[in-house]
Amino acid sequence: MTANKTKIFLSLFIFLLSGPLWAEGEKTPPPWYEKVSVGGEIRLRSETQIDYANIAGGVDDDSFVLLRVRPHIEAKPTSGLRLFIQPQFSRVFAQEESTIANTAATRTNNDDFDLHQGYIDFQDIGGSPLSLRLGRQELNYGDQRLVGAFGWNNVGRNFDAAKASLKWETLWVEAFFSLIERVAGNQYFGGLYGHWDVRPSMAYEPFVLVLRDNDGSATGASLTLVTFGDRLTGKFYDDRIDYGLEAALQAGKSQPNTHFAYAAHAAGGYTFLETTWRPRLGLDFNTASGDDPATTRVERFNNLFPTNHDKYGYIDFASWRNIYDISPVFSLQPVAQGLIELSYHLFLLPEVSDGLFRSSGAQLRAGAAGASRVAGHEIDLSAKYTWNKWAHFLLGYSLFKGGDFFADTGTNGTAHFLYIQTQANF
Repeated sequence: MTANKTKIFLSLFIFLLSGPLWAEGEKTPPPWYEKVSVGGEIRLRSETQIDYANIAGGVDDDSFVLLRVRPHIEAKPTSGLRLFIQPQFSRVFAQEESTIANTAATRTNNDDFDLHQGYIDFQDIGGSPLSLRLGRQELNYGDQRLVGAFGWNNVGRNFDAAKASLKWETLWVEAFFSLIERVAGNQYFGGLYGHWDVRPSMAYEPFVLVLRDNDGSATGASLTLVTFGDRLTGKFYDDRIDYGLEAALQAGKSQPNTHFAYAAHAAGGYTFLETTWRPRLGLDFNTASGDDPATTRVERFNNLFPTNHDKYGYIDFASWRNIYDISPVFSLQPVAQGLIELSYHLFLLPEVSDGLFRSSGAQLRAGAAGASRVAGHEIDLSAKYTWNKWAHFLLGYSLFKGGDFFADTGTNGTAHFLYIQTQANF
């Protein structure tokens, strides 16, 4: 073979081999189904309430099953654009009057069918750290003492909101604004929330939250609150010791009165990592100011839109309003996917005249001058097991014994709460 023929052959060979490379440079867009994913969750929880009437009023003994279904669809049509839709079906199981009825249940923990989330994400706009989320969405900040989705509730919480995020490697800042239009008066809620990873085992979070409720004061007039504070969490000693601190001050106007209140949280624990079942001993303390009727200033802390259930007793008789809550905690991890926890709560009232408030924020028992500060005692026992990423289980028992405050202000007793929950994801 002559040199010229050899060159021609090699050139042709290289050209033919390069065909796939040229084709790779002009990629065919992936089919639509590769840009779309679906999933969801189905949750069932049985709840039994025993001897509730003397403490909480209403029905003394009750038992029911809550059903919640949340399918979702996610689409990413192009880089930097994400769409998320999550409808929700939630109701009390077997509450229809017949198999062909769709009558509304009488329980408030029911929303039948609704849109839980539906939003558009514009991510890393123009290659910057800025992202936007527009639409109905959950908002969760910190450990959700002030802003959370309240996932324990069968309906949960969402916001029709706009949110802007700036994210860097160890720092992010979010600004949000939400609106609820109501016949009596609109409600506006927004704020700034920051997060800084001071080091791998320590995080600091400052925040400012603003609530405007056009009919939110005790007199039905306008309520304007500015809540500012910070949160510090972390671990040290090879992750054996954990801690969490949070404090908030609140000022504003609850027409026609001024408003000033405070709240604080402190928690710490030690985990015996080298011991079988990794036992942990911890202590939590929570306090929030209550209202003194002798003054014209409103001093009861308003904990806004929280997830209260897992913080001030699982029976949900207390919240971050007019409270001292002292809670030792003990937990065991018998298997990697399981956790058993036992806790005790001592509830005291800073202002006995202000009463005790449920996890929902509604008053459980009105106060009275001269009543005892001891609101009650609670014991919570729970067990969690994560079978795999597709299913997990929860069961628990809570006992609440009313303190002298209940005896001084009306009926008193001991209430029991039992629950079993299973959730499957797909």
